[in-house]
Amino acid sequence: MITLYDLPVSSYGCKIRIVLRHKKIRYNSVKPPDGYGSLAYQNIVPSGTIPAIDHNGLILAESEAIAEYLNEIQPKPPMLPAKIEDRAQARMLSRFHDFNLEPLIRNFFSQVPSSGRDPDFITKNARTLQTRINQFAKMANPKPLLTGSNLAIADCSIVPSFVILRCLQEHLDFQIEIPAHLVKYEKELNSHPSVTKEYHSYEVTIRDWANSKKDN
Repeated sequence: MITLYDLPVSSYGCKIRIVLRHKKIRYNSVKPPDGYGSLAYQNIVPSGTIPAIDHNGLILAESEAIAEYLNEIQPKPPMLPAKIEDRAQARMLSRFHDFNLEPLIRNFFSQVPSSGRDPDFITKNARTLQTRINQFAKMANPKPLLTGSNLAIADCSIVPSFVILRCLQEHLDFQIEIPAHLVKYEKELNSHPSVTKEYHSYEVTIRDWANSKKDN
């Protein structure tokens, strides 16, 4: 059985939990010993990051590497397109999210506590994020999901980002306009049988986390 080192609030952990659910792979979820980034955890996973897996002694970190590994050890249902051109497109979308969207969304985390909140930072970060979302919207053409009718690895990355963005917009009162075809895609994605339970669970987790931090 796979051991998944994870925390409920982790966005990339959410991504891997969806992949595991979709693949119907049994796993045991554990918290990093002594906490995220601890020396005890680094003795197991040298990078100290989550998520990470232990599969028969193979220690693997980085969510994209984990997802592609799971896709290979359990080929059905496939989570990358069959055609090489489509696989390249899927990887492009996934990496654009990981490098250009997710970090900007995560930047808002520091602004959740009321003390030390910087309205100028929030406005500037939201403006940059809007630019990146508009770029992603031009790149993506969901049919109805990112690479067609099948749930793909790239889709799994998007689920927690939508959740976090919606929640933090309410808490921090900034505006992001999601293009209509991405709104439609979001609804289609969150209603997928392999996504919906994790989506609702993660939404509760993020809202509880934000509520616990906003007055600190």
